[in-house]
Amino acid sequence: MEQCYNLQTCAANSSLEQDIRLCADVGFSSVEIDFQKARNYLQEHTLQDLSRLMQAHRMRCASINAIFSINFCTEQQWEDVCAQLDFACDLGEAAGADRVIVLSNERADLPAGVTDEAVFTDTLQALHRLADRGGARGMKIAFEPVGTMAIGDIGTAWRLVQAADRPEVGLVIDDFNLYLWDVGADFDVICRIAPEKVFMVHLNDAEKIPFARLDQNHRCMPGDGRIDVRRYMECVRACGYDGPVSVEVLNSEIWAKGPETVIPEAYEKMGKFVD
Repeated sequence: MEQCYNLQTCAANSSLEQDIRLCADVGFSSVEIDFQKARNYLQEHTLQDLSRLMQAHRMRCASINAIFSINFCTEQQWEDVCAQLDFACDLGEAAGADRVIVLSNERADLPAGVTDEAVFTDTLQALHRLADRGGARGMKIAFEPVGTMAIGDIGTAWRLVQAADRPEVGLVIDDFNLYLWDVGADFDVICRIAPEKVFMVHLNDAEKIPFARLDQNHRCMPGDGRIDVRRYMECVRACGYDGPVSVEVLNSEIWAKGPETVIPEAYEKMGKFVD
């Protein structure tokens, strides 16, 4: 496995250029690039500059992230989703990424009275449409279940990927998001997933606060929280996955430390769990 760094781990207090340089300095071999940092970078640079930056630091882009809210879209909403996918393809061609992370809607934003079956069918249709569009440019669709979203558990997400049954569609596995669903009880499901269908693995932890208070801002570094990170990674290995494992900590208090502190800390702490 390779240690990867998601640029959102220091989202509000660093630049794409700074992150890439620091990641290379500490030993990361790949990064995940988010839309916001990419847009900020492209205000004063070109896609060709991005390509040269990645090459200069011998850095690989493992994924582009992320496209949200793909369910029950109006025509205009779907056009916005497609525009994000096209931008991801542009970034991928420049930075060397061949997959973009995609998520369903928050459950609270779904139409009133919608059934689980309708959500499954609509999500499957959206994944097919995205795969058709992205696949034409060599971009894969990495679908990520999140505990608070329409598709919240890894079992349902895996059934979606199996139903799609196409090489462009796979899974993102994130221990924090699975913990939000059922406190990590479904980690064992990971062992039964075909490794070639795991497009990205995220590694984080959850702050030691009451479960009911947990949200995305309460992520912390691997080993610093309440998730059984070691068992999670054992399940990832058991399925046969051997790709990038990315640290993705969305915590404003951690962001405030600055990238010179956060990036070395991330590399050291995730290294205890990633071979």
